[in-house]
Amino acid sequence: QNQTNLSLTNYNGDLLYEGEIVEYRITPMQATANQTAAESRLTISVNVRFNNKNKEADDFEKRFSFYRDYSGTSLPTGSVLNGYLDEIFERITQDIFNESLAKW
Repeated sequence: QNQTNLSLTNYNGDLLYEGEIVEYRITPMQATANQTAAESRLTISVNVRFNNKNKEADDFEKRFSFYRDYSGTSLPTGSVLNGYLDEIFERITQDIFNESLAKW
């Protein structure tokens, strides 16, 4: 919202975004000599359906993903995890915005 002059409404909107989180995965990326994870990756994917009431040719359904790598020696929790989630969702929402509205 802070990047456009668009406003959020609960009904009769021209643009509709719907979606769900379809993946939340932690994957070891690098192993140590002791066969433990030296680095892990948190990946989140969302499936988005976008409808433009004024230009139906712009409608789409698409999967968007992003990840955050971190040290494999600990599992992020609390504020550290929240920071990772904020970073991932910031990138995903930027990608969704670019796909739906930023027509270059």
